[in-house]
Amino acid sequence: MAAPCLQFEVRPRVLFFSTYVSRESGASHALRMTVRRVAARGVKPVVVVPDAEDSYELFPTREFDAVYLRMQRPRRTWDPRIHARALLASPGTLRSLRRLIRERGIDLVHFNELTDCIAGLAGKSCGVPCVCHVRTARPPNPYRWLLLATVRRTADAIVVPSLSTAGWIGADARDLAGRIRLVYDFAFDMKEYEHPVSGLAFRHELGLPADAVLVTLVSKLVLQKGHQCFIRAAEKVRKSGKNIYFALVGGPVPGHEGEAAAIKALAEKLVPAPALRILGPRADLPAVYSASDLVVHCPTYADPYPTVVLLPMLAGRCVIGSSIGGIPEQIDPGKTGVLVPADDPGALGDAILSLARDAAKRDALGAAAQQKLRESFAPETQSRCLSALYGEVIERRMRRKQWGLEAARARKGLSERDAS
Repeated sequence: MAAPCLQFEVRPRVLFFSTYVSRESGASHALRMTVRRVAARGVKPVVVVPDAEDSYELFPTREFDAVYLRMQRPRRTWDPRIHARALLASPGTLRSLRRLIRERGIDLVHFNELTDCIAGLAGKSCGVPCVCHVRTARPPNPYRWLLLATVRRTADAIVVPSLSTAGWIGADARDLAGRIRLVYDFAFDMKEYEHPVSGLAFRHELGLPADAVLVTLVSKLVLQKGHQCFIRAAEKVRKSGKNIYFALVGGPVPGHEGEAAAIKALAEKLVPAPALRILGPRADLPAVYSASDLVVHCPTYADPYPTVVLLPMLAGRCVIGSSIGGIPEQIDPGKTGVLVPADDPGALGDAILSLARDAAKRDALGAAAQQKLRESFAPETQSRCLSALYGEVIERRMRRKQWGLEAARARKGLSERDAS
């Protein structure tokens, strides 16, 4: 069970580390906002990210104390060449991290994901406490066993964004349950949604009729995000509602281009444009959500705590989500949105069709979701809990070190007395 946040706070120098940064990654945006918020509370962050274009955009040196390293991201694959490249690159990454920890006087290492545990090894080897953030669904073995074994040896605390994530870690590694802290992610800036944004330009771009109902899914083009379920549901809906249109917003993921191609091929076959359009990644998400009448997030895996559920809620839009992972912690079914079984195009299609025909209901659900989000989901809570956790972990490590010194002095005194 996740432990509550403590109130103790210090001003530590924290090294934040991630082997992967992407404009479309919720985990990357969560890291960015986390660093900003804890810095506002007095934490001194040093951000270590890959030497890549997306890192320059999300973590520019004019705003962050950022260090760009050449590194290989660990991947879940059976391709031995990819594992070989990651292993060959790891000693250099480890040396660079150890040097930074020593030169910058780092008090704590916070790594952004299970697969970033090389930072935990660097911190452990330098005698610096570590916090591991787990933003992933339960990985398959042997990866799960290996990663949890590494976290067990390196992490003083484990931060999770949902009870769902806490549940699978506690089930697979009961001895780690006491280290878990539940801290909900807020991978967005509330200020961007303080004032309504017009979606008329986006609807005009799609060429929608005035009476069209627009249903949108925002996610990277990978199969586990449920695009195929969405497309098959759209096919069913279009048979009954010709004024209902669909948009997929998101781009391919490097190394998974084949999945993006399969998604596009299925859409062209079952729901060709203009009924369904695939638009690629967008920077104007507030306008996209404003233009939408319904928003869907239908992953087929236990998505831990998806930001793409919270953003449309913040914009006052009704969201239909899969009843899996952390999504049921975000949506109160029938009150702030709708939940459907994962990978069930029939149930998803029925939910879309019902809400598309009932504007009053979807508006009421969207308004209730927006109100709940603004009242209950406070980003300040995230920074307060994390800064308190840093203080707790650092103080605990300092106490242990002090106890060790005192015990060593006591043993030395006994030895000297025995010798005399």
